[in-house]
Amino acid sequence: MKNLLRIAGLTLALLALPAAQAGSFTDSYIGANNAADVIGASTYDISGASITRVGSVLTVTINTAFAGHAGMDTFANAKGIGYGDVFLSQLWNPAGTAASGYSTDNANTGTDWQYGFSLDNRWSNSGGKFTLYKLDGANSTNILNSNSFVTCGSGCTYRQDQEVAVNTAAGTTAVAQKVGTQALQGDWTVTADQSIKFSINVASVSDLMTFKSFAMHWGETCQNDVIEGMTSVPEPAGLALLGIGLCGVLAVRRRRSA
Repeated sequence: MKNLLRIAGLTLALLALPAAQAGSFTDSYIGANNAADVIGASTYDISGASITRVGSVLTVTINTAFAGHAGMDTFANAKGIGYGDVFLSQLWNPAGTAASGYSTDNANTGTDWQYGFSLDNRWSNSGGKFTLYKLDGANSTNILNSNSFVTCGSGCTYRQDQEVAVNTAAGTTAVAQKVGTQALQGDWTVTADQSIKFSINVASVSDLMTFKSFAMHWGETCQNDVIEGMTSVPEPAGLALLGIGLCGVLAVRRRRSA
């Protein structure tokens, strides 16, 4: 019985710490307008992504060789190729099939995203800040596609009509809204040749605190590689319920031993 009580005490102590929930997926998405996973140099390759929620801090990590290489290929754009914004939703509705890499999916045919991380400087290789936006309605009014970031026309190949950036423009057609009376911001960091990490405290955003699953989209401004998919990230309350259940089991065993 003493051993059981020690285990219970240790379990409850662990439950008092911020609970970490995590999900990840590999890059099996191709999308519309190209049959290859990666267009051009292998520097554009994306291998996977993870989403974690530790307490109220939500973190999205993109594993990509492009980390640290924003500004390359200036023939495509005066500033070169930059980092895209992160798009999140509770549900994922891609067009096409998994077997084809969702080869008919793009911003016009697939998931309408609910939230976006708008980067302060998508050409920075040292990271910076991003602003959280709530996206209501269709992608066509919320999002700027890859076509808006590649200016070489027919002279180069890239993945067209894919989601790149939150449309933050003012006006009646822009429905993307900053979250909170003061813009809610997070931080993003770059580990060269390895990953890009985006972290934000979402304690005031009930959706992002309680979503049990997340769909996500990210790619470079040319979308020469894109990662899109869905993963489970349990609610923070889940471990607390586990602790309550354990205490209940111990109480029953103690009564039986009396």
